[in-house]
Amino acid sequence: MSISNGQPGLLEPDEALPQVPLKPAPWRLEASAYVLAVRMPEDVIDRASFVPPVLAGKRRGQTAYVLYVDYKVADVGPYQELLVAPAVYDFGEGEYPTITRIYVSTYESVVNGRRNWGIPKDRADFAAETVAKNTDAVRVSRDGRVFADMKFQSYGLALPVTSWVLPAGLRTLMQYWHGKTYRFTISAKGSMKMAKMIEWRFDPEYFPDLARGKVLAAAYFPHFEMTFPVSQVREVG
Repeated sequence: MSISNGQPGLLEPDEALPQVPLKPAPWRLEASAYVLAVRMPEDVIDRASFVPPVLAGKRRGQTAYVLYVDYKVADVGPYQELLVAPAVYDFGEGEYPTITRIYVSTYESVVNGRRNWGIPKDRADFAAETVAKNTDAVRVSRDGRVFADMKFQSYGLALPVTSWVLPAGLRTLMQYWHGKTYRFTISAKGSMKMAKMIEWRFDPEYFPDLARGKVLAAAYFPHFEMTFPVSQVREVG
């Protein structure tokens, strides 16, 4: 399916998406992932991170969280994902991180992600390979145009980790979608290694240019189990 109106980077409207089986929350997933914290320039966050207009001027901080995830087991079948939560925002009922740009490899994930959690998912093509020991290369493209080209490396021992060591505020997200807010708290457990970003580049028409930021920390999760619960949904305005 082509991008809406043939313009790069536009979110496909709901009515343009194919019909797929609906899979309501909660979801239980198994995956591997790279997770990075990146300090971003304010102009990239505020003007080039696809932040909904309703959140303009409500940003708190400059730390973005970036995830590349390979879901081996999911309620909609296996899929891959690239997302960014550019900062924490004041939603009026609390301050929460929010996902503003996210691509997944299947329409089943797109449709159900929007319906269940208000996550603005779009579909893209993913190509991932192990290019050297503990080194993974990932390319994400749309209509044949590569807009994310990344190379990660992990190192050290894998240690057990659980999301419960974090305060709920750091694992609770809120999404604004079609006049509603969706709030949900993720739980996860698995193993973690240290990691680093070797190189990456992005096309800002499709995804925030993270290469303009400074990587503060990076981790690789070779295996983890995650639960996405039912959202708390509230009408806005």
